[in-house]
This record gives sequence, C-alpha cells and structure tokens, in this order.
Amino acid sequence: MLVVTATLLCVAMTALNLVLSLGVVRRLRDHNDRLTALEKAESRPDPMIGPGTRPAAFAATTVDAEPITEAGLAGGGLVGFFSPTCGSCEEWLPQFAAAAGALPGGPRQALAVVVAETETEAADMVSRLRDVAMVVVEKDGGPLSTAFKISGYPAMCRLNDDGSVATFKPADVVTVPVVA
Repeated sequence: MLVVTATLLCVAMTALNLVLSLGVVRRLRDHNDRLTALEKAESRPDPMIGPGTRPAAFAATTVDAEPITEAGLAGGGLVGFFSPTCGSCEEWLPQFAAAAGALPGGPRQALAVVVAETETEAADMVSRLRDVAMVVVEKDGGPLSTAFKISGYPAMCRLNDDGSVATFKPADVVTVPVVA
C-alpha cells in the first residue's frame, strides 16, 4: 500500500510540474510577443542627421580656441557627441578616441563635442579626447547639436569627403580601418 501511495504521489507531482512548466512557457511566449509588438510600435528617432545629409551652418570654438565651421568638416573624418551624464558615453568614448587616433589626418580629422552645463563637468571627457580630436564644449541645444540635429547621446558619425554623413551607426563609426 505504501508503494502505491508513493507512486501516486510521484505521478501527481510530475503532472503538477508539467502543468506549471507549460504555464511558464505560455507566459514567456506571451511576454516575447508583447515585447516584439512594443519594439515595432516604438520607433526611435535617428540620433542625428541621416546619411547623405550635411550639417546646417554653424560656428563654434574648440577648447584650444580654434574656430570651426561646417566647411571645416569637408575632407571626411569623425564627429562624436558625448555627455558626462550619459552612461553609454563611457562605453563608446574610448572606442571613438581609438578610431579618431587612427585617422591619417590626425586630430584635425575628428571633432568631439562634449555637451555639458559647465566646463568643469566636461573636463574628464575633454582630457580623454583632446589628443585625438578637436574638442568643443557646449550646452544642450548648442550650435553643433542643432546643426547635426542631435536627439540623444552618444551620437557619432563618419563623414564623407564632402562633409555629409556617411553613417551614424556607432559600430561602423568606430571601426578602425585596416591599412595594408
């Protein structure tokens, strides 16, 4: 009798486990469907002007007191926008700096914009970028952010020779080309 009771108890526990497992699988599928629908419904704006577009006219001054305008971007290169309050910027800034440092034209071919309320707040990022790029510090909505229509940070682009955006996908921007 004890063996029969133990067997029935094991069968009941196995059936209960199976029912609960199927319920969990159903909930996971439902959750996945909801996330997929939410992702499709929520279209994110582009982080900046799109490929083939040139930035609007602007005039700014680098931290080294050099003037820069949209005409100075002709010849290609990199442009990056970073903010000290942005967690993702800490991940992408070293990669941007490495890509900028690998440009054949040196720092004149890369522009880094640190968007911060004060220069003190921007000091760490400026020091990490200064050797590999021309650096501008501006407040949110400044002339460069407006010219490139920045909607979030980090925002980066690789420029064509005519100064238009070639790509703004971060992985493509920070890829260092292999020179044979």
